Amino acid sequence: MKTKLLITIVLVLGLIGSTWARAVLSGTVRDAATKAPLSGVTVYVLELQKGATTDENGQYSLTLPLGSYTIRFTGVGHYKVTRAVRLMDDMTLDVELPPAITELDELEVKGRKDDANVQSSDMGIVRLNVATLRKIPVVFGETDIVRSLMLQPGISNVGEGAGGFNVRGGRVDQNLVLLDGAPLFNTSHLLGFFSNINPDVIQDVTLYKGTPPARYGGRLSSALVMNTRSGSPDRWNIRGGVGTISSRLVVDGPLLGNKLTLMAGGRLAYPNLIIGLFPDLFRGSRASFHDLNGKLTYQPNDRHRVSLSAYQSADRFKFPADTTYGWKSGTATLRWNALLSPTLSTEVSLLQSTYQFDVDSPKPFYEFSLHSHIRQREANAGFTFTPNASHRIEAGAGYIHYQIQPGQLRPAAAESSIRPLSIETELGQELSAYIQEEWTLNRALTLTAGLRYVSFHTLGPYTRYLYEAGVPSSPETLTDSISYGRGERVQQYGGWEPRLALRIGLGPQQSVKLSYNRSRQFLHLISNTTAISPVDFWKLSDPFVPPQVADQYAIGLFRNWKDNSIETSVEAYYKDITNLVEYRNGAELLLNPYLETALLRAMGKAYGVELAVNKTKGRLTSTFNYTYSRSLLATRTEFAIEAINRGEWYPTLFDRPHMANLTGSYQLGKGWTYSANFTYTTGRPNTYPDGQYIVNGIPMINYSQRNRDRLPDYHRLDMSFSYDSRRTRQQTRYSIWAFSVYNFYARRNPYSIYFQNFRSYQLSVFGSIIPSVTWNFHY
Repeated sequence: MKTKLLITIVLVLGLIGSTWARAVLSGTVRDAATKAPLSGVTVYVLELQKGATTDENGQYSLTLPLGSYTIRFTGVGHYKVTRAVRLMDDMTLDVELPPAITELDELEVKGRKDDANVQSSDMGIVRLNVATLRKIPVVFGETDIVRSLMLQPGISNVGEGAGGFNVRGGRVDQNLVLLDGAPLFNTSHLLGFFSNINPDVIQDVTLYKGTPPARYGGRLSSALVMNTRSGSPDRWNIRGGVGTISSRLVVDGPLLGNKLTLMAGGRLAYPNLIIGLFPDLFRGSRASFHDLNGKLTYQPNDRHRVSLSAYQSADRFKFPADTTYGWKSGTATLRWNALLSPTLSTEVSLLQSTYQFDVDSPKPFYEFSLHSHIRQREANAGFTFTPNASHRIEAGAGYIHYQIQPGQLRPAAAESSIRPLSIETELGQELSAYIQEEWTLNRALTLTAGLRYVSFHTLGPYTRYLYEAGVPSSPETLTDSISYGRGERVQQYGGWEPRLALRIGLGPQQSVKLSYNRSRQFLHLISNTTAISPVDFWKLSDPFVPPQVADQYAIGLFRNWKDNSIETSVEAYYKDITNLVEYRNGAELLLNPYLETALLRAMGKAYGVELAVNKTKGRLTSTFNYTYSRSLLATRTEFAIEAINRGEWYPTLFDRPHMANLTGSYQLGKGWTYSANFTYTTGRPNTYPDGQYIVNGIPMINYSQRNRDRLPDYHRLDMSFSYDSRRTRQQTRYSIWAFSVYNFYARRNPYSIYFQNFRSYQLSVFGSIIPSVTWNFHY
């Protein structure tokens, strides 16, 4: 009897042990063609209906009960791969995903798990498949990451040919743009006509419109994260393209065995051939630009990886009146990634980013050179801990040092009448720490909660001016000044930034998501032009300019139809912003040593609803999205004479209530694809004259309240045909020809309407059909 009882106890304990016994399944997911690590790949356990995603280094980790499982790997722009595993102990499973291509046999292309938009907690996130961008019709056939983002809901800009982009009613400088972790302070070539990122060197693109991960901070509206590809450890590859306005070339391959790889790419432009198509304002101008990328990756084993990447871009633009504008950007990133255990990984990075602009004028007796720059140096360390499939914890800290030279004016010749002037250099430092957990409570509930703390200090040398009380500040009311020594702390700002996202499943095909986040911004772009320009400059928060603070709330309903072939979503958001930088009427910003006297403090609010419908399967794929949104601000000042529009709410320059985009792509067969885009937006706000008056016999124009008028609505149709010569997944030598027509029905969309001598004039950037041909090659 005792023997039977003992056997029973042993069997029960064994059953319990087998139930609770767990092991770690981990590994790295790579591109089958380039061998580059793939981030954002969904690793899904079919039996448990749970999963994880790979990090920026393509690594994943799952803690699972012992047993047999079917693991499915799906990533954007790649075919899905399924593996059967028997997990009896900790196990490493590395997987390679073949890049998705359109073949003659019309293979179905899947970029991710079919119901990821419903089952994941992500909301307000856009992921671009860089490979498909070459088939989208764009101006002059130049594949453009930033322009492609503007076909997504809630993303716009102030007009055709304008630099930067606006996200959910935010300003251009409120977007954190990261290239291999390093910030870019300018994203445009040719005064805003093209973005300065070569798509051939980019591995993945993710835009966070709503609640970004807690590791990202410093901007109010969005985080655009781009990572460059690593070189292939197996073979040398050559890819590039020849287009209407530029040519590109990228090479990558192994240097020492398969442990050290190189990726190097460049793009050179010849825009003078097409400047004649620009408005009369630009005719006779000369321009040039280029950008370079490089990346060395050393991976001694599967657990450690070190990479060094660099980027440099430069532009020069000479107007007919002899003034030459030049601007340069540069970044450098050193990263170390390590898998310390199957459940714990770390990343340490050192970064530097610079931006500068120069203006040179050879006009006799007025020769001058104007210079401004910003430099940011940064150090970060972070950890990711994945104890099991239900929990993912991230934590880390960072340090940033800022240096800004707002402006230096120098005479460029001995006989020049220009007097030298240098604005005081600004210095600052920022420290931050964060922690975030993604917790899958059950199949219906997923909670992501993060907390970030940031502290910013304005550093000396710094001169603080004191002004007369009771009257508006101006150089004439200056009474005294206080000087701070080098390294001395002038002003401190900081606070907590919570991040929260919740997914509530309403069945296998539907879910509701909610999110909230607070963010602070200590860096401000000073510009009172319609679009960003080369002479805009950056400024740090100081005693007069506090950090901008934003709170954003969002809710969304996500629903899939017809076996997940049609995805629908509705997202609504509200954003409340304080301490916006606005400008007094007639403000002079450049080379102003008393800049605070030209600035006003403002409040902002933005709200909207975004509707999207995507057809993701079949020969015909398409997307329709519509956005209703408003972006408003109001100045807050104790002096009524300084208030803009009497202190009432008024539209921002990028307030466009109605935006709609329709895109489609049809696989014609035998490698041919037809694509088309149609876009419509409400005209942006403008300020028109509302009367005239006479002063001492001279007629003067009286302007209405700021931004109370609007330009006519904008709409445009683009089309393209592309031919892909690939026939098999394994084919490594192929070409892609793209024939596109931009602005198919030649609409003269107004960029601005201005007035001279009491007459109105309309400026259209592109007022005709623009055809182009681009040849892309891979070897």
